[in-house]
Amino acid sequence: MSTPAPRRRLPAVVLPLSLLGALAGCGETATTPPTTDAAVDTGAVVAADVAVAGDAGEAPTRDVPPMVVDDVPDPALVEPPLETGSCDLLVPGTVTGFRVDTLERSFILTLPPGATAPGGRWPVVFNWHGLGDSAANMNPLFAGEVGNATMPFILVTPVSTRLGPTTSPLGLEWENLRAMTPNREARLFDAVLRCIDQRWGVDRDRVYTAGFSAGAIMSDLLGVLRGSQLAAVASYSGGYFSNPDNPPTLGPLRTYPSWPELPSSARYAQLMLFGGERDTFNLFIATARFDTFAGNDVGYLTARRHDVLYCDHGGGHTVPRTLLGRQVVQFFAAHPRGVGASPWAAARPGGWPSYCEFRGRLGG
Repeated sequence: MSTPAPRRRLPAVVLPLSLLGALAGCGETATTPPTTDAAVDTGAVVAADVAVAGDAGEAPTRDVPPMVVDDVPDPALVEPPLETGSCDLLVPGTVTGFRVDTLERSFILTLPPGATAPGGRWPVVFNWHGLGDSAANMNPLFAGEVGNATMPFILVTPVSTRLGPTTSPLGLEWENLRAMTPNREARLFDAVLRCIDQRWGVDRDRVYTAGFSAGAIMSDLLGVLRGSQLAAVASYSGGYFSNPDNPPTLGPLRTYPSWPELPSSARYAQLMLFGGERDTFNLFIATARFDTFAGNDVGYLTARRHDVLYCDHGGGHTVPRTLLGRQVVQFFAAHPRGVGASPWAAARPGGWPSYCEFRGRLGG
């Protein structure tokens, strides 16, 4: 077993109970009409560009449980045990009752034509929704692309466990701001991938993850926890909290995020999308600024030998019409795991917007 990478430990933050309820109630959705490749409309999730509030009030407080960072960082993984017959639950549509550790999990499984034939070796894409959204609403972003001619793939769109104030003081759907041991979402990734491999076969050089906002942060965290297994990551308004430059931008919440370091074994390509200065989300006592996260993270990733396609679409906290599931899958198909240099280093394919800039890895 390899030696665990160094990690940053940050003290806990105490939040008022009244604030916890408010945070759990705010929402960010990505709405895609099921039958069209239309723009994703986040509606009310575009937060006002507000200053960080200085005083959270006098409401009673409770202590956040002590933080324990994931002590099984990638690549030294211990696969979760699978109950007898659990892989048989994997059928097209919504899968329920899939037990991972002590939790029953659900997800939407979308298969391409021919996936159930014997001897397959399928790419897999995980797809994570934003705060207050649903898997049913997020799934169509990629579902129409599973049978594409270039890289047909199996799509997994997880259903969140609706983390709220009792389990996650920020109530951000996924276990993504603190990499608890074990991380429930990373363990879901492990178990589902293992079952897909048992049932239909997985192309281990073509495993990808994507998400919007809280789901994008979850995808970025998977890069940290499972990076050696990923070929590429696509984040619509995400952020890395293993990057020491990002937590200070959260003001009073700067001590809350805690991730392990990004392991040197991770070499995936990153499609980084964000909506300019209007790409913000109001956390009531702080404003998350995704343009700041993107600006910090592009150098953070390239210095660690990741190729990055950096796309400022300028549309605020939303998924832009010009970069939907079809384009993300095109990026994924061009970037299998272990590719020596991005084939897009010289130029992007036709039809890609001019606001996307290629930032190559440093150090070869």
